[in-house]
Amino acid sequence: MTRIRRARYYAWPLLLVGLSAVSPTAPAAGHSHADQLAIPDSSDFRGEMLLFPAVTVIDRYDQGPKKKPANSEVIPEMNFFYTADYQQFRFLGEWLVSTKTHNLERIQFGLHLGESSLWLGRFHNPIGYWNMQYHHGAFLQNTASRPGIMAFETQGGVIPNHLTGLFWEGVHQFDEAGLYYSVGAGAGPYLKRGLSAFNVIEPGGSHRPGATFRLGYQPVSFGVNEVGISGAYTEIPSDLNDVREVKQFVAGAYANWQQDSVHLLSEVVYANSRLEHDAGLRNGGSFFNAYAQAEWAFADDWTLIGRIEGTRGGQNDPYLALFPRYVRDRLLGGLRYRVNSNMALKVEASQDHIRDDRYGQVMFQWSAVFP
Repeated sequence: MTRIRRARYYAWPLLLVGLSAVSPTAPAAGHSHADQLAIPDSSDFRGEMLLFPAVTVIDRYDQGPKKKPANSEVIPEMNFFYTADYQQFRFLGEWLVSTKTHNLERIQFGLHLGESSLWLGRFHNPIGYWNMQYHHGAFLQNTASRPGIMAFETQGGVIPNHLTGLFWEGVHQFDEAGLYYSVGAGAGPYLKRGLSAFNVIEPGGSHRPGATFRLGYQPVSFGVNEVGISGAYTEIPSDLNDVREVKQFVAGAYANWQQDSVHLLSEVVYANSRLEHDAGLRNGGSFFNAYAQAEWAFADDWTLIGRIEGTRGGQNDPYLALFPRYVRDRLLGGLRYRVNSNMALKVEASQDHIRDDRYGQVMFQWSAVFP
């Protein structure tokens, strides 16, 4: 646990590891911007490597004749997370390897500027709450799945989850409260068979700029409870034969609340996409997506989870039609068992609705963090 707590200096998502290990009433739910933005007292170089292995087993039933996605899958993965710190300088790198993908998910060079930090590199888009709270290490979240609207690009996501450029964030304190702010701008994804984020190792495809922001209010500065808004504008070039470019605007609002053993999280997202075609034709559409998740840590090592997701207005959206595996609606129930401070088991069952089908899904997941 000593190493895990030291990692809080480098990236606030890792605070979840410490929370889930030491407190049954904080089931991987909170975060602390102070831990990310604080400058260590020592001027010595510090480096830390954390490994996040996971194995996910998925079984689907009652699918239509097309059977997309597959009836069953077994997905092992390893997430390598490295941070380094020297005085006010920071480095963060995250590399995910699985049977589905292998990507340098984040590579960031940072500089502390008083109450804020400035980063250069590939970073997570701060749109919404989930995308910044829960990252590629499966151990960090209580559920085995992410909400459909927050799915990563490689998992069929419909909004950009990664940008490559400049990212500025900070927390301004007043009285006991805090105002968290973040602004990012950089190269967004391009569209082929789904979104493809800028790859810093193999930067193929064309990429155009995107800009994003998030503003959150915390009644207790650096605390868990938070409400906020976010927005993003991205120009997405396309390799598809009939689409030249997509111009997308996304706006959202979120609320995160925790009291004792109960944690509630909800987000509402609005997306408007304008498609430009080679022949000069244009069309587009918009939709709303909302989800609400409730977690109850009813015993020291057990957490019960429920989540409902829904999309409205997307039936005839030409942009959503390009993403046949996007989960438009979902009803989910799950259970997480903390084996020890470094390991967890999860099971969840859901009814999912994608563009052409509805089906049931059961997921089992083993996840851990080392050392």
